[in-house]
Amino acid sequence: MLGPIILSNIDPRKIVLSLTPIYLLMTFPSMASKSGKVNGKERIAIVDSQPSSRIGLSHFIKKIGRWEIAWSSATANEAMEKICNDQPDLMILEIQLIGKDGLEFIKTLMPLYPTLKIMVHSAHSEDFYAERCLKAGAMGYLHKMEPMGHFEKAVEKVLRGELYINPRIAKQALQAAVCQSESLKGDDHNLHNLTDRELEIMILMAEGQSCNDSAEKLKISPRTVQVHRNNIRLKIGLESSLQLHAYAVHFYGRDTSIA
Repeated sequence: MLGPIILSNIDPRKIVLSLTPIYLLMTFPSMASKSGKVNGKERIAIVDSQPSSRIGLSHFIKKIGRWEIAWSSATANEAMEKICNDQPDLMILEIQLIGKDGLEFIKTLMPLYPTLKIMVHSAHSEDFYAERCLKAGAMGYLHKMEPMGHFEKAVEKVLRGELYINPRIAKQALQAAVCQSESLKGDDHNLHNLTDRELEIMILMAEGQSCNDSAEKLKISPRTVQVHRNNIRLKIGLESSLQLHAYAVHFYGRDTSIA
């Protein structure tokens, strides 16, 4: 008769992880897989239900040679299983997926992987989806009809922690935010409610500093910068990070490019 199996040398959390990965990640965030560079290159995951899109993007990224492909998935569920074990630096995501749609997937991912950068690459209208995706937590939106040169530029900016959307959409958001900031300008208590650190971060935003740049300058983590930015947005009463960028530029008078 076989004796009991001794698991004294095995971390029991790893056993639970294989059974309930989502629950465990929510309970023990520190156990989430860390992203790591391969040969000094940042790693990209592709989530798209169309095989031709996954293959085409993989080939293009490999041809550029600056980044590594971490993995690719056809569905949100499959991607969630993979990211539990292998978190990339950037996820390129199509909105229209089989099963859970991409927008809802972004909302699911952000609380679990707050440092994950997401760029939406979709055939759906930017006018309708771009700002919705940014509000959900994505850092970029690129239409699939855009030239691949734009794709490379978008990936560069998002990996640096900067926003990327079509300049036309950015201009519309900028105009809307400026109009909103004009209505708030006479009510400066919104700005007075900011802490010294929040005001410092807002000024860096107006200067075009990314989260990573701001974090390095202030000697804090990029995640802390993101938390401060979100707090600023809530205190001022703006709906998205894009509007916050426009608001900062409007008040401090130094326009910076979003795309």
